[in-house]
Amino acid sequence: MALAYRSNRVRSSSGDDPKLPHDAVVEILKRLPVGSLLRFRCVCRSWRSTIDDPDFVAHHLSHSALDASNGYLLCLDWDEGDDPVRYSLFSSESLTRPSMSQIEIPFAASSKRFGFVGSCNGLICVREMSGDGYARSMYLWNLFTRKHRAVRRSSLDSKFRSIYNVHVAVGFGFDARSNDYKILRILYFPDDINLVEVYSLSTDSWRSLECEVPAFCAYSPSVLLNGNLHWLVSKNDDLWTEGWSGSIVLFDVASEVFDEMALSEEFLQVLSISKEVVLSALNNLLAVCTVHGEAVGHPQPHSVCSVWVMRDYGVPESWTKLYSFEACGQVTGFDGFMRNGELLMLIDDDEGVSWNPITGQFTILPLSRQSDLVTIIESLVSP
Repeated sequence: MALAYRSNRVRSSSGDDPKLPHDAVVEILKRLPVGSLLRFRCVCRSWRSTIDDPDFVAHHLSHSALDASNGYLLCLDWDEGDDPVRYSLFSSESLTRPSMSQIEIPFAASSKRFGFVGSCNGLICVREMSGDGYARSMYLWNLFTRKHRAVRRSSLDSKFRSIYNVHVAVGFGFDARSNDYKILRILYFPDDINLVEVYSLSTDSWRSLECEVPAFCAYSPSVLLNGNLHWLVSKNDDLWTEGWSGSIVLFDVASEVFDEMALSEEFLQVLSISKEVVLSALNNLLAVCTVHGEAVGHPQPHSVCSVWVMRDYGVPESWTKLYSFEACGQVTGFDGFMRNGELLMLIDDDEGVSWNPITGQFTILPLSRQSDLVTIIESLVSP
């Protein structure tokens, strides 16, 4: 994005030594971490005005997104006891030691349980979890700027809060067309009734959508890519039923319409024999992580895992196996990829592990058994 900053050289009032041109200052500032920029807002009024300028925020975000070192893993740990929730932040350069731990959460109470909806451009969408999975409260939060916003309650909250057996699918994304952040919520009721609503950050309000959802999405997390939210869904009751049939449901955040992406017969065969199937994103490509068997010749159980990517977005025949590997133990879940390509997974429902596809090295992560993960980038974007 081009920035309309003045570039004339400004001389100080106390002498003839010139100051840096304003555009040079911008080029320097955009390379700095958010913590430094927040401190430099106090240097002078012009720096404060520059750092707060929406154009600079977008320029800083674009630069931050190009640098893999600005990627982080945020971990939410909770216990079944009365201990409060704990958040730890891991740099993509070192997943073995948190760069920040015991992060203060401005909206969290010790009696509440939270989960991540997703993250986009440094904003994190967090929801309070209730016993039935219904998101009673949601928040948008930038932990680097320490700013957050409580999402306004929907009128559906009071209308259906006493109804049980309600399944909920939630997604969070960015509408580049209107420069707006949106939350999608799908409510599935008994008797095949569903309601769809969208929250807009710019208007701080919810709107109901009159549309039909192609399939049931509540059991899988959403994946944001190319301006769309994606869910890998099964059209059978059981993912592992013989002759399994499924597709990818997508929601266009800008146009607010649903669509369905078919899977090739060959790829459906791969998924039908897999014990674990998780949709993710890797290097701006849709990816699917699978566990499809146990390796032989080892004294301890080893899982055989594969990562597939969709080379051409929207083309079912373009699914390609990127790599396969063996993991010691039973891989019982995947938590997506770091920006440097490392794959996060869960072993034996107990141990968080990352796998580096370049070195083949596994790293045990210092996570609790009960945790939720989300990858984020450093930014100045405010909720």
